[in-house]
Amino acid sequence: MSEIPEPSSRDQTSLLKLRAQQCRFIGSDAGSETIFCGAPTSPGSSWCPWHRRLVYTKPLSPRLA
Repeated sequence: MSEIPEPSSRDQTSLLKLRAQQCRFIGSDAGSETIFCGAPTSPGSSWCPWHRRLVYTKPLSPRLA
């Protein structure tokens, strides 16, 4: 599996400046302004590849009785 690069802190943005195809992962919720990752996303995704890997996990296989 290829390594996914960590998003740059230069992409971070506030809710009011967040645009289409920017990562919606909340990076900081300190004070009065929430900061989002803001890195580029793939069409149809709300998260950059780095955060998508954190958000989605494979379901555990059911245990056999």
